[in-house]
Amino acid sequence: MSFKISMFRLLPVMLLVPALAFSASAVGKVRSVLGEVDRQKAKQKDWTPLRVSSPIYQTDRVRTGQESEVVFGLPDGSIITIAEFAEVEMSQLLESDGKGAFKTRLDIKKGHVNFAVHKLKEKKSSFTFKTATATAAIRGTNGFIGGGDTFFASLATGKLEISLNMAPKGKKGKKSKAQSVNIVAGETVIGADTLVTMKLASSGDTKFAKKVEKIIASGEKDVKVLVKKIEEADAAHQEELKNATKEEPTDGFTLNTASPVTVCDDGLTIEGSYFTKDTSASLILKVGSFTSENLIMVADGKPHNFSQKIALSDANNLWNETSATISFVAGSIVDVKNVDLTVDKACPGVNQKAPSLKFLSYDSIACKMFVSVGEMLGDAGILTISNDGAPVMEEALTRNEQKRVSLSSGIHKYEFSMKDQAGNEAKMEKDLGCYPVKHFNIDVYGNAKEVLKVPPPPKGMQDRITKTLQFKIRSPENDPLYLYKVTVKHNGKVILQESLAQIQSLDYQIPLDLMRNAQNRFDIEVVHKSGFTAKAQKIFEVR
Repeated sequence: MSFKISMFRLLPVMLLVPALAFSASAVGKVRSVLGEVDRQKAKQKDWTPLRVSSPIYQTDRVRTGQESEVVFGLPDGSIITIAEFAEVEMSQLLESDGKGAFKTRLDIKKGHVNFAVHKLKEKKSSFTFKTATATAAIRGTNGFIGGGDTFFASLATGKLEISLNMAPKGKKGKKSKAQSVNIVAGETVIGADTLVTMKLASSGDTKFAKKVEKIIASGEKDVKVLVKKIEEADAAHQEELKNATKEEPTDGFTLNTASPVTVCDDGLTIEGSYFTKDTSASLILKVGSFTSENLIMVADGKPHNFSQKIALSDANNLWNETSATISFVAGSIVDVKNVDLTVDKACPGVNQKAPSLKFLSYDSIACKMFVSVGEMLGDAGILTISNDGAPVMEEALTRNEQKRVSLSSGIHKYEFSMKDQAGNEAKMEKDLGCYPVKHFNIDVYGNAKEVLKVPPPPKGMQDRITKTLQFKIRSPENDPLYLYKVTVKHNGKVILQESLAQIQSLDYQIPLDLMRNAQNRFDIEVVHKSGFTAKAQKIFEVR
């Protein structure tokens, strides 16, 4: 009986967010250990045993003994199995370039590894395997790869880009260009100086990998002989599969949840059954940042049901997920299935966070304001703006944005409403003024300079000379509400000053006490809320 490793679908990039902080920190986790498996940390000489649930660190070196292997998973859902008599260095594990791309590189010192690698979303991300002979790059596939002096790789699904590390020597000892080949599902490649591709029915099969490695390790250097032996091994392996007993499998799982699933207020429920005799087997459901506990409760080889329910909502940062991944690991068996998700964001139980509205700034002279809309990633809704109760703008938004709003002249009440597709709403009100710059004048009654001939008062009477300063402010709005400040000075001394709400009129009549035998200068200054300043002057000369 054989188990085929199903191909990973791409989980949204938020699944990779925890890896942003990884450098020398833990990037992987051991899922299964069989036999003798040791780890050597960077800059250390000692080897220490690896256990189930042990963390895997970047720059770790892992080796396996006879009839031994280790399975470890990465945060993006990729699974790597290091086979027996192998040694692998974790040169890079989901190492971020700070721009959204991640790099992973495993250096295979000896032996081979089986892989089920998650599809890479970012174009600049890379996942490579390096051996002594060649380097292979993948963007999401599963199969096996390894070799020392002779390289070999095989795919069950996906695509593999392979290039020899050293170019072969051509005529007269000159080096020719290093060979590169691409293989796809169902193909196996081997080679040293040159690479040969074969179409084999057993390509990517983890049990077939052991047979290929044994043939490569035999010491045979003739590629034609190796190809013939591998083709014979492929035929024999297929015959073994045909002759395998029809007994009920003892390790595996099935899904009862059909794909795709539409998720609303009831959340997501994944159901199925498993069967295993491996007490260390694991069955894990992952959706975005959510990882379930081990769903395997009994390991007796008999079918047992499992069910896992989670809420996919923006409240727990899962409502933008597009697939759920269920991974089964038991010994050398790795089985991964995916369920596509369609999250209905019109459901209140899914779409729980209301949009946010924030007042940023406004310019009363340029007559504009700025407001930001948040909590709209992956959502959709309508932004409505009203002026004194009358709608002035309505716009559909599908992301977080900053919006510029034009203001009407004068002071008005602006109401903002942002409602998403599930009915969640955010509201905000602001009283804002708009005062565009407009020139205006101050009309002072009478001549700009008046000469007053006032005879002295009779003896014993107070020498008091009174007059009235009259002026009118010709503001364009003809409304004192638009004025900021009115100031009147007598020979440089303030005799009247009003601002904002104190200004009740545009017509002024100010009683004055004039000085005899002197020039009485009155300076009038009016500041508009737009910042424009109008000035006027009146002089009374008393003789």
